[in-house]
Amino acid sequence: MKLTKYQKARLLEHEWDIIETEVDSKEQNCKWLNIHPEDGSIFGEVCEHFGLTGESDSVKLLVVATAEEEDRYFEDEGEE
Repeated sequence: MKLTKYQKARLLEHEWDIIETEVDSKEQNCKWLNIHPEDGSIFGEVCEHFGLTGESDSVKLLVVATAEEEDRYFEDEGEE
């Protein structure tokens, strides 16, 4: 998956770090993250956050950007 220039600009505007990787000699802006029940509480937290049942062997997330900051404001959480 490759983000559009607009998508990249919006993420950068909000200080997100865009994923940049190469798969099969093609530039990509994503990484797959697989989380299994054996991974502990994070599995339950992800299922709860995304409204998943947790009845499968794993949950896959497609990540396009990351941010690491304690005081960052996330709109969907409604808190700082």
